[in-house]
Amino acid sequence: MEGVLCEYTAVDVAFSQFINRLTDIQDSAQLNWTQFKQHRANLERNIAQHVTAGSSHKKVSLDIGGTNFNTTEETLLKQKDTFFWAMLRSGEWQPDSTGQYFIDRSPHMFGVILDYLRDGQVREGLSEASKR
Repeated sequence: MEGVLCEYTAVDVAFSQFINRLTDIQDSAQLNWTQFKQHRANLERNIAQHVTAGSSHKKVSLDIGGTNFNTTEETLLKQKDTFFWAMLRSGEWQPDSTGQYFIDRSPHMFGVILDYLRDGQVREGLSEASKR
């Protein structure tokens, strides 16, 4: 009988430790969820402030793979839910000490991207592969 009681006690202890660990994980997940909601609320607040600020004619300087491009916020914000929309509206990404936003991509086709954002059309003369 004593052996069964020892086994029962060991199982009870292990089960209690398991429940405690699950409780710790649940508490940690709840804390992470709360922090996520706070961060999201802050981002949404930043976006709302930037949208209402109306500074869309502001000049934006971009360093794309070592090549400088200048445009306006208005151009970069014409298409919602894009990389540029997130970059400029989140308030999280700031220009470097020279006032430029650095994007680690090839500058080869970036002019075409800007032209598309400006007038909504892909320039004639591009190959089909380049348009993709």
